[in-house]
Formats: sequence, structure tokens, C-alpha cells
Amino acid sequence: MFISESDKQRILTVAEGNLVKVISEFVTLTKKGAELIGKCPKCGHEQGLCVSQSKQIFKCFHCNQADGNSAVSWMMKVKDKTYPEALKALAEIFGIILTEPEQKRKPSPKKTKKGKHDIDSFCAKMLEASGLTFDDVTANIYDAGENKTVFRKPAFFRGTVDSTGEIINDGDDVIIAYYDLDGFPVKYEIKDKKNKPTGKFREFFRVRWQYPEEHPGKDGKPSKYKTPYGAGTPIYIPEKVRNMYKTSQTIERLYIQEGEKKAEKACKHGITSIAISGIQNLGMNGRLPESVIKIIERCGVKEVLFMLDSDCFDLSHSLKVGDKIEKRPRNFFYAVRNYKDYFRSLKNREIYVEILFGYILKNEADDKGIDDLLTNSLAGKEDDLLQDIEYAVNEKSHTGKYVQLHKITIYTDHKLEEIWSLNSYSAFAQKYKNILREMPEFTIGQHRWRFNEKGELESTQPVEPDEQYWEELISTDRSGRERKNYEFRYGRCFTFLHNRGFGRYRRPSGDYNFVRIDTPFIKTVETWEIRDFITEFTKMIANEEVLEMIYRGGPQYIGYDKLSHLPFILPAFEVPERDKHIFYFAQKCWQVNKDGITEFDYSNIPHQLWIDIKKDFQAQRLSEPIIKINRSSDGQFAYTITNTGKKCHFLKFLENTSNFTWRKQQLIAEDKPDIIITPDELYDNTLHLIAKLCAIGYMITGAKDRNTAKAVVAMDGKQSEVNASNGRSGKSIIGELFKHVNTAVYINGKTVDVVGDKFVWDEVTEKTRTVFFDDVRPGFDFELLFANITGDWNINYKGGRKCTLPFTTSPKIYITTNHTLKGEGSSFLDRQWVIAFSDFYNDRHKPLDDFKILFFDEWDFEQWNLLWNLLAECVQLYFRFGCIESPQERIVVRRLRQNMGEDFLSWAEEYFSDTQRKNIRIARKDLYDSFLDRFPAQRKYCTATLFKKRIQYYCSWKGYKFNPQKYDPVTGIAFQFDKDGQPIDDDKSGGVEYFTIGDENYAAGFSIDDGQDMLTNSIFD
Repeated sequence: MFISESDKQRILTVAEGNLVKVISEFVTLTKKGAELIGKCPKCGHEQGLCVSQSKQIFKCFHCNQADGNSAVSWMMKVKDKTYPEALKALAEIFGIILTEPEQKRKPSPKKTKKGKHDIDSFCAKMLEASGLTFDDVTANIYDAGENKTVFRKPAFFRGTVDSTGEIINDGDDVIIAYYDLDGFPVKYEIKDKKNKPTGKFREFFRVRWQYPEEHPGKDGKPSKYKTPYGAGTPIYIPEKVRNMYKTSQTIERLYIQEGEKKAEKACKHGITSIAISGIQNLGMNGRLPESVIKIIERCGVKEVLFMLDSDCFDLSHSLKVGDKIEKRPRNFFYAVRNYKDYFRSLKNREIYVEILFGYILKNEADDKGIDDLLTNSLAGKEDDLLQDIEYAVNEKSHTGKYVQLHKITIYTDHKLEEIWSLNSYSAFAQKYKNILREMPEFTIGQHRWRFNEKGELESTQPVEPDEQYWEELISTDRSGRERKNYEFRYGRCFTFLHNRGFGRYRRPSGDYNFVRIDTPFIKTVETWEIRDFITEFTKMIANEEVLEMIYRGGPQYIGYDKLSHLPFILPAFEVPERDKHIFYFAQKCWQVNKDGITEFDYSNIPHQLWIDIKKDFQAQRLSEPIIKINRSSDGQFAYTITNTGKKCHFLKFLENTSNFTWRKQQLIAEDKPDIIITPDELYDNTLHLIAKLCAIGYMITGAKDRNTAKAVVAMDGKQSEVNASNGRSGKSIIGELFKHVNTAVYINGKTVDVVGDKFVWDEVTEKTRTVFFDDVRPGFDFELLFANITGDWNINYKGGRKCTLPFTTSPKIYITTNHTLKGEGSSFLDRQWVIAFSDFYNDRHKPLDDFKILFFDEWDFEQWNLLWNLLAECVQLYFRFGCIESPQERIVVRRLRQNMGEDFLSWAEEYFSDTQRKNIRIARKDLYDSFLDRFPAQRKYCTATLFKKRIQYYCSWKGYKFNPQKYDPVTGIAFQFDKDGQPIDDDKSGGVEYFTIGDENYAAGFSIDDGQDMLTNSIFD
């Protein structure tokens, strides 16, 4: 954001003395004595904010988070704006029109000759702007096919990629191909969603977007480049370097730069350079790429020079109060340090090179990199740059006209930090004083500072007398000379820490963690972090002797035992509400209720939250919803996926997994006229989708209600043999979703023993929001989770600790299974929210086949943003519609089959295939003996009583009537009922019990829906 110096002075002049006017734009102020008071935007306290017109200061005495002495301070500290954003906001308040920035004109590059390349493409224009042609970036590529030929191909060419990462040749972005030292395309191995190698390889390339703002990165900011996920960071090798390697030409000095185009431009003018895709991307797996080592060995490289752009010392342009101002310079320091360490490690292979790094000096033309310098300031005299580098290498200060170099072969990390003034916080602040003095306060390390009106650096929270954790003691030795000694003061130290947000947080288990509150966030900290906090602060404000005392004392002064005297902190956590949920993102929050989704910033949050809950994602609300769902007056649902929603991979995945008619749809597409999809079948698909969306919303919301407490159970809708696993239907992907968006604990359902393993909940803490049981075994006893679903969680931690998580703050449960869960009765059914998955995805067809990228890991900003918007809508749907069950017919059928068992079903199907055995009375003993004759091993598992239940299950499964003679043939109502109102269908005479299996030839209609009623009847309880 550009604001000229003259505009800045106009804004500051007008804003001076107008603090009340600015604050009144955001807060209603009322007179109280000589001051004005109002609601604090930071903590929400109704009369916490105090504003003094005479002194031109503001402060909240309730939270101490809102304080300052200027309109700029208000905008930056309270409204969370950067300095340029604060000035722009003030300009709008005071009606100041800002001047537009002057556009710097660069020399027009020579036009590329028209040939086989599209001279009007963005690729051609980008190369022209740097004084390059397609011939300059053309490589000799080896064809490993049958012909074994060499052909020429530009490494930069026109194209783009689709959402699946596939190259589209008619796009107008730039594709940058990578080739190794032998001229083969660089390839990388594709990995699956569990990050395991698949044995499949793709050619590596990078995309340079023509319009970066249309391709935001995961931080929401415009992104110039895209690299395939999981592809690593190979080195870009220009053709000139490749030829020198193949012919073993000597390379005295090898240059390393960030950016492929820079390397090509440098090589064109005799500066032998390779490129990395980012300043941190030189190493692969903690070591130099083998291709770099090969160049050094074969070409006899004596020096390596890592060249950075001229902005490598600049602070971030979007600094806000609370941001660590040294973050960007420190990233460059880390990059150079790692570069140094990588090349130093070559000594282990007896390879010795001189290690240098440098950067382009700032100039009036604002040339950032080598390519800018060669194209602009040195156009027509490009050789001057190489000569200037040679001069700087041999000059004592290593300073040239265009470059500054540093020989760092023997530099320590501390010596390297000095280049960026990172070795001293005060030196760093002084280095950037012209920028930092305009900020109301800034953070270096863990401490906040400011420059006062005198231009002196001071803490924004200076040490008060009762906080000074050292005391100067003066004594006299025998010779009469005074000596100064320093003693550590524990009580003052604890006061100092507590006033800066440190304290102990008592956990439900009775032990405690050390935490720090930086409103509204709470962070768990280790003792060494507290010790570092004090050490950093001491460096800034005290003399060397005090610092030495801290170093000597170490854990003795600030160790775990001593810090146990810190006061306990009782955070004001958010109380979950049944009709409201808040999503927390990097800069903004979304509040969801049944009526809508609103966005606000953290200054409007009155409560505190664990910092883990905040997602480091720049979420953006979409103007159009993802999906529109309506329910008619008769309770029928209908949905429409919007044009925006059609881009959302996860919604399409949910729709596919809810499609139980997909096989019929394929047959209809193949012109099978006898295949019909009924409206009821299509409506079932709709219910399956809406059930999943609402269930996801339920799992994400924090509030819990005993009346609606359920475990979400995801199961296959396709009927299969008991113990036969279909799987691969996508159930676990929703579990993975919860791991990414919630604090979740994963439990392997195949190995878990809820009863035998007393530490089964060992990873569950008060922060856990979801417990994900993945792929539980057949016969998993769901009743063991009843207490966890509707009551408190009793947890035994390893080490002897125990705790109870109250129901209101305990996690929710998500279970995936290829089978039905073990259990019967209303208590069993009431605690489940079952969602069913079709076999649209299976062993042969996976989501990767449809979407071409791995969910979560390979998503770009757009897909993540679509997901977060979809999740907000899921929460809203749950608030609107509550628990929407999947259609139960498939689930009931699966449950009946599992309750019977495959052995029984095999016998029954064969036995009752004889129509003469239906519609007649058969002694139970005869049927039971027939079954045991076929499966004698079942005698120990299937008692006579259980056998009767299985006969009844079989009747429900087949649509038969059990003992139909006990029911009225016209009404279907039983003739007799027990005291609980349940039908009596026992058929006994002469001490013998009889079973009758009635089919459609017997009276009394009986449908599969009766199976659901049968499962809840007390006869099975």
C-alpha cells in the first residue's frame, strides 16, 4: 500500500489533537468528570475504555490491552491495522484524498523475433522484460525412447495448470521445466494420502502465474509460483551450466540465486548460476542436492556465492502491533546460515570451497535482483556487473558499486547474525528506527518496545520497583574499595512474570501447566521459554553483570520448582452455546447461527481461548453460499449446489459418497432402457447428503446437550457378508477432516480394547474436541461408550494421573466401520447418528481418480477456503435442522444380517428355499438340530434362545411374518399383548414350541420397516 511522504505528513497533522473524533467513529463515548468513557473494543468491558481529551491518551484499565497516545496508536493497537492501513483509515475519516504512486518506467526490451513461439504470450513478454529470448532458455533434452535422440526444447513455455495439477497447453501462464545434468526431465515420486511412496513418477515443473492475485497461497496472499505438492525442491540448471558440466569446463565461482529467470539472465552474461525455488530451498533432506556436488567436483568449483535481492534487510510491509518485526530479516539469516552449513559439510567428502554470500545494493532504479540490474541500470554494459563482483571479492570491505559481499567460510552463527543486527535487540531497533518510531509499539523476540518522544528505546511495560528481579548490593573490601554484587529476587521475579501474563493453569487431572496469556490467546509454555523471556528482557534493560547473574543462576532461579510459586490463572474461556459457534482464523473470526454467518475481528472477542484453536489461515467469506438447502412444509428436503459450490472438492466428494444410484446412472448412460431410477431413490440420495452435512456441523460445534448427545457412526451402505470388509468408501476422510479442523485424537479401531486398556484415553485432554475411532472391528461393543457419549469422561493417564472431563467440555465421538455396531434397543439407537456411504468409491475407484490431488495435503488456498465456508454452512444446517438421519432401510438390513451371522443365513436360505417348509408349523427343536447338523461348531455360540432371535431376524430380513397365526390376518394386529404392551407371538402346545415362517401366500402384510420396530422391541432387550 503506497502512501507518499507528503500525504503521511498531512494525515498526521490533521489527526494530531483529534483522538476523540477518531475513537468516536468506533466507540460511543460519554462524559465522566474530565474524561470520556466507553466500551473497550478489546475486552468488551462496558466502561473500561477511558479517553483524555486534554492529554490525548486512551487506556482500558480493565484489560490493559488498549492504550496509546495518538490516532495512529488507536488504529494499530485496537483496530489491528498495519501502519499504512492506519494512515489510509485516518485519511478516510478526515476526507483526505491520497495521491496515486508514480509508475516507474523501465526500458522497453527488444522485441522477440516472430517465430514458432507466441510473441504475444505472457511467457514471451516476461522473458523480453528481462532481455531474454526463447533461444536463451532452450535446453538440449535427451530422449530416452527408442530413437535415443537429442532435441531442443525451451525450459520456459506458455501454458497453465488446472486444479488437478495437470498442464494445459493453451493457458497463458508460464511453465518452467526442470532438467538434470544429463538432460533428462527431473522427476519426483507421487505419494499417497499417508505420505507413502506409490512407485509412480511425474515430471517436475513450476508455474509462474500471470495474475498472482487470482492464485492466493495458503496465507491468502497473492502467489507468483506454484510447485507440485510433495515434489521436493530440485535445483534449476540452465543449459550453459549443463554444457559446462558435460564438457568438464572449469567453473571458478558458482552462483546460487532464487529464481530460474535470474539464473538464465546471469548465465547469458557470463555469471555462471544455478537457481533455487526459494531462499530456504537449497537443501533436500538436510543436505546439498547431489547435482550441486557433481558440478563442484567435475568443474573444479573454488567459490560459491549465494546472491540475495536488495530487499533482504527490509522489514515486512504489513507489520501490525504484536507481529515480531525481526521475522523477515531472520528468515534471510536462516537461509544464509543453512547455505553455509550445507557447503561446510562437504569437508566430510574432502571437498573444500570458499563460501560467500552477497546482495544487490539499493539504487535509484529500484533494481532488486541481478536480472533487474542487468536489464535496467546496466543495460548495454552488462559486463560491468561481473567486474564489480570481482572487485568486491578482493576488496577489503567486499563492497562494490552494485553489490555487497561477505566471505563467511569461517563465520560463526553469532557473527552472521551481526550482519542483520540480530545479535542485539537494541541494535536491531536502532537499525530500523526510522520505521519503528512511527509505530505505537513493536515486538522484538517476546517483548514489546517503543521509541519515546525523545527517540529513546523503552519497554511499553517498564519494570516497576516491585518487579525488579535483581538487587544491587554495594560492599567494601578490606582495602576500602567498593564492590557491586547482584542478588536475584524471587518474589519480584514472579510479580514481573505474572504482570506479563505468565502463570499456572490447573488441569482437570489436578496437575498444572505453565501458560502465558496474551489476550485473547492462552499458550502453554515450557520453563525454558520463561527463562528465555527473562534473559531477552535483561539483555535490553540491564547491564552485563545482571545478565551474567541470570546465566549463572539458570534453572536455580527460574527452574520448574521455583516457578511452581507462580500464581494460578483462571482463564475466562468461551462458554459453548447451543445456537452459536465461532471459527477462529489468522486475522478474522466467523460467528455462525441458524440465521447467518458474520465476520468480525479479534478485538470484539470478550473471552479467551487456547492459541491452538486459532487456524493459521486467512479465511475469506464467499459472496455466494456453497449449497442451498430447503425443507418444504411437508418436511421434504431439496438442495442446489451453487456455481461456487461446484468448485468445492469436498462437497462433491460428499455428494458422490451419498449417491446410491450411481450404477444405475451408468447403465442408463449406456442406453439400457429397462433401468429406472425412482424418485424415492433420488430422494434417499438427497437425505444421505444432508445427513452428512448436518452430522459434520454437529461434530464441529462445541456445545453439548445430553438430550441430543450422539456418536456419529459412518458405515458402508452396501450390503455385504458379515466380517467381509468393503471399505475404501471415504468414511475415514471425514475423520481426517476433523483432525485438520478440530483438536482430534485418533484411535485405531482394529486394535483398541476399550475395556482391557485402562489407558485408552491417554491422549485425550481438555483441549480435545473429537475422538476418531477408525475402522472398528465387527462386534465392537458400542455400549462401552454410552457413558462417554452422554456423561463425563473418566480418564486414567499413564504415570498414575486421573481426571474427569465434564460432559459439557468432553469431546464428541466419530466412528467408522465396515459393519454394524453390536447392540440393540432404544438406548443403543438413540446414541447413534448413523451416516451411510455408497460404494461410489472403492478399491478400484478412489477420490484421487476424480480430483487428481490428495485431499488436505495438496489443496491450494481456494480449496481450503471453500472447505471452511462449507463447514460454516454445515454448522448453520445443524442449527437449522438438527439431527437428520440417513435413510434407515439399508442400515436396518445390514444390522439384521449381522445379527444373524453368515452361517445361520447360509443355512436358512437353503432350508427355506423349499416352499413346503414355509407357512407350516415346525418344531423349534427340529429347526435348531438342522442348523447344528450343518454347522456343529455353532453349538457353543448359538443357544436355543439366540436361535429363535435369529429366526425372527431372518423373517424381518426376508419380509416374512414370524408365527403369523398369532396376528389378525386383516389388521395385522396381534391377538395378545404382554403387560408392557408388546405382542405375544409364542406358539407352544404340549410342551413343544413351534415356529411358522409365513410368506406372501400367508395373510397379513409385513414389510422391512417392521424390522426397525423389531430391533427396538423389548423382546430383544
